Amino acid sequence: MDLDVNAISKIINNIIGEIDSSRGQILNIVENIRKDKEKLKLEIKKVKEDVVRVIGEVDELERQDKASRKRLARVSANFKKYSESDIKKAYERAEDTRVKFYTKKNEEKLLRDKRDSLEIALKKTMVNIEGGEKIINQISIAMGYLEGDILSVLEGADKNSEMFIGIKILEAQENERKRIARDIHDGPAQHMANVVMKVDICKMVLQKDFEEGLKELEDLKGCVKVALKEVRSIIFDLRPMSLDDLGLIQTIQQTVNTISEESNIDIKIKLKPIETEIESIIQVAVYRIIQEIFNNIKKHSKAKSAEVKMDFGVKYLILIITDDGVGFNIEETLKRVKTKGTSYGLISIFDRVNQLQGEVSIKSSKKTGTTYTVKLPINREVAKDERRGN
Repeated sequence: MDLDVNAISKIINNIIGEIDSSRGQILNIVENIRKDKEKLKLEIKKVKEDVVRVIGEVDELERQDKASRKRLARVSANFKKYSESDIKKAYERAEDTRVKFYTKKNEEKLLRDKRDSLEIALKKTMVNIEGGEKIINQISIAMGYLEGDILSVLEGADKNSEMFIGIKILEAQENERKRIARDIHDGPAQHMANVVMKVDICKMVLQKDFEEGLKELEDLKGCVKVALKEVRSIIFDLRPMSLDDLGLIQTIQQTVNTISEESNIDIKIKLKPIETEIESIIQVAVYRIIQEIFNNIKKHSKAKSAEVKMDFGVKYLILIITDDGVGFNIEETLKRVKTKGTSYGLISIFDRVNQLQGEVSIKSSKKTGTTYTVKLPINREVAKDERRGN
């Protein structure tokens, strides 16, 4: 019986439609949870402010309570100087102050309990968002592969290599899209929302006080500058423009010099001039890997000096980065990170290199420093040849 690819394709398209519909529903759920998260954050902020205020009031009432109790004791002990009416007033004032004191202390306890409950709810919300994003990510990866490569698979494509590589590429794309969306949501989007609000404030202030309105406009200008800076930063992260303007070597030199200045690490650079054309995606990968490695060095190594070497051959480039830091146990670190399921620079480096069919090795031990050696193909044709075993 012949395989009816068109019929199978039609079935798969129907499945894709159902999956896409489900993904949309999950996206709506996650978006609503995100809104709940923002509301919880605002509520927690308000409750924390109330806690601080009430603590101050409790401290003041405690001081008043001690003072009123002392006065009551003094008045009660001196019958000759104070009348029965004075003693009664002192007693009533002491009791009234004590009631206020304990009422306010109870209010403080309730606010603290509310704050703790809200923080627990916020943590659960963030876990739910992360879980929802993972599900959406997995659905998107499955859809991307179904939409793009299913016919070639049905017609006998090499499932053990092409399917795996295709899924890895789609997974990387989805993770990158998610990162960009989060960066925009947490950065420029928040600032632009603030700008819209400030425009309304400026209009009202200008109508009442021109000088104050000008100050508000200057503040508004600052908000726009911050948003613009963050947008440029996101664009730069997608692909550093200096790679096009200056080339890989000079971009690495600039980046490493900036890292050296910011971290006070003495970094030596030894880069062989490029004599062969290096594909754009490989250049970006080299740039990112250097960033990730130095992020690790800055955060964990306590290094005082480091060295960056890069050499080129006909098919491959070799990147070697060493530092004189405290070193670490690689196997234990990777095991711990994978077990906890948290993000870590080393995992990102391994994933990026593996996706490009490269090789990475790390040699390190405590107190002896660390050496990172990365081998990458200069273009994806070399990577394909490597995959085929040529």
